[in-house]
Amino acid sequence: MSQDKSREFLHSGNDKEKFKFFYKATLLQHVSELLDANIGNIESCKVYLKANEETFRPYEQKLNKLDLEIRRAEKVDEMAQEVTNLRKKLAWSQVYDIDRKIEKAAGCAEKLRERIPVCQERIDAHKAILGEKRDAHSRKNTSISDLISRNDRAKEAQKKLYQDLTEVTQEKVQLEETLRSKVATLERKRGKKRSLEMHVREMKEKFEENTQVEENERVEALRALENEIDLQKGERRRMQEEEEAALRNLNSATDSISERNKEIEDRRGKVSDLNGYIRRLQNQQRNRLHAFGGEDVIKLLRSIENHENSFTRPPIGPIGAHVALAGDDTWALAVEVAVGRLLNAFVVTNHQDMLALRRLARNCNYTNLPIIIYNFEHPLLNLPPRMLPNPDLITVMSVLQSENHIVKNVLVDHGSVERQVLVENYQEGVRVVFNTRAPNVKEAFTRSGEKMFMRAGGQTTLPKDRNIRGGRLEAGIEQRITEAESDLSRVVEELRLLESQKRSAEASLQDLRRHLEKSRRANAEVSQSISRKELRLRDLKFQAEQAASATMPNTEELETEILDTEAEARKLERVIEDLRSKVVDVNAKQQDAKSKHDSFLDSTKDDAEALRKAADELQALQEEADEAANAVAHFTKIMKDRVLPELQIAEEELKRLQSEREENAQKASQICPEEEVERLGGVSDSTVKLNTSLERLMDQVSREERHITPVDELQRKKSKLEKKVFKKKHLHVDLKQRIEAIDDVYASRRSKFEHNTAYLSRQLRWRFNDHLKRKGFSGRVKIDYEAKTLKLEVQMPQDASNSAVKDTRALSGGERSFSTLCFALALHEMTESPFRAMDEFDVFMDAISRRISLETVVDFAIQEGSQWIFITPNDISSVKDHPKIKKQQMSAPRL
Repeated sequence: MSQDKSREFLHSGNDKEKFKFFYKATLLQHVSELLDANIGNIESCKVYLKANEETFRPYEQKLNKLDLEIRRAEKVDEMAQEVTNLRKKLAWSQVYDIDRKIEKAAGCAEKLRERIPVCQERIDAHKAILGEKRDAHSRKNTSISDLISRNDRAKEAQKKLYQDLTEVTQEKVQLEETLRSKVATLERKRGKKRSLEMHVREMKEKFEENTQVEENERVEALRALENEIDLQKGERRRMQEEEEAALRNLNSATDSISERNKEIEDRRGKVSDLNGYIRRLQNQQRNRLHAFGGEDVIKLLRSIENHENSFTRPPIGPIGAHVALAGDDTWALAVEVAVGRLLNAFVVTNHQDMLALRRLARNCNYTNLPIIIYNFEHPLLNLPPRMLPNPDLITVMSVLQSENHIVKNVLVDHGSVERQVLVENYQEGVRVVFNTRAPNVKEAFTRSGEKMFMRAGGQTTLPKDRNIRGGRLEAGIEQRITEAESDLSRVVEELRLLESQKRSAEASLQDLRRHLEKSRRANAEVSQSISRKELRLRDLKFQAEQAASATMPNTEELETEILDTEAEARKLERVIEDLRSKVVDVNAKQQDAKSKHDSFLDSTKDDAEALRKAADELQALQEEADEAANAVAHFTKIMKDRVLPELQIAEEELKRLQSEREENAQKASQICPEEEVERLGGVSDSTVKLNTSLERLMDQVSREERHITPVDELQRKKSKLEKKVFKKKHLHVDLKQRIEAIDDVYASRRSKFEHNTAYLSRQLRWRFNDHLKRKGFSGRVKIDYEAKTLKLEVQMPQDASNSAVKDTRALSGGERSFSTLCFALALHEMTESPFRAMDEFDVFMDAISRRISLETVVDFAIQEGSQWIFITPNDISSVKDHPKIKKQQMSAPRL
């Protein structure tokens, strides 16, 4: 510890520099650097191990590929063997088909032979029935002829009686009409006479009563009547205003009811939509395929399974059944909006399969089926990063998962799912699509279903289709059903409330209509009253004018007219008496004719009933005879045109089938004996199905054999590659074990290092305080290894405040030197060295501090037992003698 180093330490106010001094002096820095270098090497080894593990993947992929090729080659061998077995079964299947045809033909011929006597028996029976019915028909016909002739005579007599009755009735009607007309004329004459007499009397009375008093009363009546008219006109204006207000209220109520009707229709539409949505969800819960086409897609899949031979490769679909969401249902609605139109689609490999699938869909009443033609041999698409959006963006392709690479390819080629981005909200979509214009982004879809894109510089945002309520790929169907039922209950409750409001509004409307009608009636009554009073007013004015210029009226003409009317009335009374006597006579004639007609009808009723029954029986006999004749003709025709020719054809077909069976059995025996087919399980399928299966297998085997490597060669390649992989894995495991052992040793040493640092900090604190006690000082050392700081605190005995000095620069020179010496000695106790030297360590001390310090270092050196060299320009005579101490004083330098 040189003088410069001591000065540097004493005057340093930086805790980090003090820590470096301590860290380096105790060799902790060197150990820490070694440990850090080791951890760097260990991490490099781990990175190398990880990279070495990555090198195994190509070999494992090759092994998996070889396994697939081996299984494929073995499958081709199995298919070739199956082709051989199918050929054998097909040969004997044709023989068995002919046997079934022979059995069927023999049964048909036997049935036809049995039908001949049955047909003949039925012909004979119907001929006998026909003879009986014809005899009964002729007898019944004769009986009916007699009844008809007798009935014709009765009708002639009835007609004559009816004609007489009609003539009498017409005569009676004419007389009664004439009588009524004469009576009415007589009444009019009498009324006219009374009216004329009253008019004459009134004219005389009015003329006599027309005095001055009546004139005054007439004037008062005119004035009172005018006042009443004015009052009623004011009332009419008020009632018209009330009517207009009621009409406005009525129109307002009508508009309100119309709005309620619209809202009710809207809620009913929502109820219908929600019920349909819940049914779809329930069907989807029972069968996931219902979400992608309903019951039609189930029927179509069954039809595809039954007609599998109609396709080159079985169709794949619907696409929605082959994909699922990765993770939760967060993006279900956005994915539905993005690729929902593709989820119902089917994928076929060529145009012929598309036509076959379209035909099956029409048979299942599945119209507008989306079909995509795609090459099934195309491998999984490997998209380069330059064609994809920023990896930080979420795409539709990243949230969909499927085990079928064809479905993935179709979603990329036809749906562009790799360029469809999913965003949380509208603001994020604006930032991605419109503001930053992220590359390779075609469209963006928010979680709420909004669609955002840019075309030709134009920014477009489309809202979610209201018919899309949720994603069909969601897993929580039960939760969606619960939510839909909750929405349905809410909408139904709103519908009930609206209907209640509508009923209240309709009741109010009825009240308004009744009030309006009442107002209109009252207004009409007032208007009529005004009209009557105005007419009365005009009459009074006219009467007043007549009264002013009136003279005694002339009634001679009216009295002459009264006398003429009275003469005509007496003449009409005589004519009416004659007519009444004629009516009595005609009534007697009518009663006589009616009684004769009724009695004759009663006498002919039995004959008419007998004729009707006979006609019905004749008709029934004719119908039965016709039925019997038709039956005879029918069975004769069946015998001639169907039974005998069909029997001949069936016998000829039976002979032909027996001959063909012998030929096919001989050919099948040349291929293999029948016992071998029985050992193979027999022939359970039809010839057509076996032939189709054979052609499909042969075609598949021929295609596969062109691309298949022999199994032995593949096994040799696999064995060689497995040995190579085993050797590399063995070396990798050995290296990994060694690195793990090194890592464990490093962890142990790092733990020991941390333990030693804690121990050294405590030891430094204890030893530093022990050395300070020689001078009556006390102190403390605070070391923070994480912050890399060292703080010294020294407390003086003469300091009455008992506060420690935390900055050594605040001490005097001697105090700083002594404190530094105590710190250095504490460090010396913590380190090992064969030689130690201290140069001019006491130059900044006073005499007392120098003496105490010198004694301290000498005693420390004797106690430690190591070799120390102390260099000082001061007097050392105070140092006590000791066998281990040697003093050497140099002469003063010459000036």
